[in-house]
Amino acid sequence: MRLQKYMAHCGAASRRKCEEYIEEGLVKVNDKIVTELGTKVDPNIDRVYLNGKRLTLENKKIYMILNKPIGVVTSANDEKDRQTVTDIVPDDYRVYPVGRLDIDTTGLVLLTNDGELANILMHPRYKIGKKYIVTVEGTPNAHELSLLRAGLDIRDLKTSPANVRILKNFKQDSILEIEIFEGQNHQVKRMFDYIGHSVKKLKRISMGKIELLDLEVGNYRYLSEKEIKYLKGLK
Repeated sequence: MRLQKYMAHCGAASRRKCEEYIEEGLVKVNDKIVTELGTKVDPNIDRVYLNGKRLTLENKKIYMILNKPIGVVTSANDEKDRQTVTDIVPDDYRVYPVGRLDIDTTGLVLLTNDGELANILMHPRYKIGKKYIVTVEGTPNAHELSLLRAGLDIRDLKTSPANVRILKNFKQDSILEIEIFEGQNHQVKRMFDYIGHSVKKLKRISMGKIELLDLEVGNYRYLSEKEIKYLKGLK
């Protein structure tokens, strides 16, 4: 592993800042000052110091959200070599997406290295709401909306009651907001297919109290202290 990347994983600073520390002669590897950025270290063998303080992989917790574009895979890697969400965010820290969005779905993806939190966010027992803006063919009537609100049982997919409301009506389609409490494959699409209204466009706008707001497509941001406190309160 490159020295500056190891330092960033230890939580010393961002990768670029760690590069500056190395160039300034502030970093030692096995008691020897290192100023070359290409230096490789073995975390299991080498001892790395910054300003005399030893760095260790304490797995600093990182939390960020990305507004995923269409065509990007919600995974840390892809066997077909397609672009993934982790290709977009900086590689200062090793983070993983919580749950999945389909490749043709946009919106909020939470990335973290906090495995305990990821399990909580994805477990149906905790009822963490995931809110979407969805464009569908036609306009669901009152009965069809009541089915979504009551919960569906579609073969291998059983859903909790959803919160759903129509935002806009057009001649051939409509825009709705729906909040679900599971995260099963193609869940929103399957729910609307079941009531006879195919999904044309889907965007996730929130997970619990973490909101996408005005974050541009393809951009990311680190969570605020308030948001992190909320997430840690879920544990």
